[in-house]
Amino acid sequence: MYYSYRLIGLDRRVWLLGITRFIRSFGRGSTFILLPLVFTIYYGQSLVSTGLIIGSGTLIMAVVQYYAGVWTDKIGRRKILVFTQIPNILFYTLMYYFISIHSSLLALIAAWFSTVVFNALQYPAVQATVADVTSVEDRMSGFTAIRLMANLGFAVGPLTGAFLAGFGLQYIFLVAAATNVVEVIMLYRFMKESYVPTGAVISIKELGRSYRKDAVFVSFTVIGILYSILSTQRSSALTIYTVVLQNQPIIYLGYVWALNGFAVVLLQVPFLRLMTAYLNPMVWRAIGVGFGGLSFLILIRSPTLAILLAFMFISTIGEDFMAPTTQSIITSIAPQEYRGSYIGAYSLYTSAGTFVGSILGLWMLSIFVNIPYEFWLIIAAATLLVGALYIAMNPSFVRRFSLITGRNVPAAGLQQPHSQDSGKSK
Repeated sequence: MYYSYRLIGLDRRVWLLGITRFIRSFGRGSTFILLPLVFTIYYGQSLVSTGLIIGSGTLIMAVVQYYAGVWTDKIGRRKILVFTQIPNILFYTLMYYFISIHSSLLALIAAWFSTVVFNALQYPAVQATVADVTSVEDRMSGFTAIRLMANLGFAVGPLTGAFLAGFGLQYIFLVAAATNVVEVIMLYRFMKESYVPTGAVISIKELGRSYRKDAVFVSFTVIGILYSILSTQRSSALTIYTVVLQNQPIIYLGYVWALNGFAVVLLQVPFLRLMTAYLNPMVWRAIGVGFGGLSFLILIRSPTLAILLAFMFISTIGEDFMAPTTQSIITSIAPQEYRGSYIGAYSLYTSAGTFVGSILGLWMLSIFVNIPYEFWLIIAAATLLVGALYIAMNPSFVRRFSLITGRNVPAAGLQQPHSQDSGKSK
């Protein structure tokens, strides 16, 4: 077997992180979606300039996560989870203020980049904590629980943000600051350390040599880079395409992303049952990417609200099949003391792909501005190709998983019956 279905009885730290992910995504979800409109509408930036700004933030996030992964293995998880988020209260408040007074673009970018840095510091610690407190069998269930809570917040947050945008886009950043306060208080009060460093912390140089020799990890990362280039088109490119190029109301984006959040909440649990009963996580990734490719095909039609909702629903089905497998795969093949480091390394390279995708996507969209259906057709075809690449690397993943876990697992990924106590949390 690969993973088991288990949501009841998970370590309570998983659900604590889930609750704080809900608070976080409720407060900050709309900031990621609507920030491109701040640059294009409030500050008059071109599509390419906006893509460069957004992409640069992603690149900064990638570099920070790379080092943050090593730090979380070196000093533990709790300190990073709690104290890295305190500065963001200030920076989100500054973003609200800068937009309100229409301050210089550079001041706004500097404040936003600062939030990116401190958000990125926390990410590997969250993922490593879930891996610390779950068994291998429980791991996909643990990451699914986190995802459920985060998307519940994402269902409400963007809709709230789109409503607030009617009064001014700056208010969404004030909400982000307020919810950040609640997140910090909860983590400080209730989060207990999940990992005591053993002293066997890998250096940045040693980490590079280690993962470059790991053929499975390298292959998984390269395909992940390609996927991140394409999947990021449903954020900045979709936002600009819908509001700026097609003149649809901003509230449509609120409806669309609310559907994303609610669809995750409704579908993720039955999909988890399916994913833990049949096939294996690498095959499910391929299936998920396939749904993503099909969703982009829908956008070759003019973006009415019905078209946008259909796109997001099918895209979310693909996301539900794919998202829980990312950290499950990485933390299952990485040694425990290097989990944060491997997560950071993967995040570095895939975020670099997001950086490229943010710029490349808006540049291509500016070229295909009069024939946008061709842009979405290219993105759809390339996404389906990435799904085929995941299928191609499945045999090597099966061999590696069996070696690391010491269990023989079927190449086809069909699960074997397991006892009721096979998935107990640590």
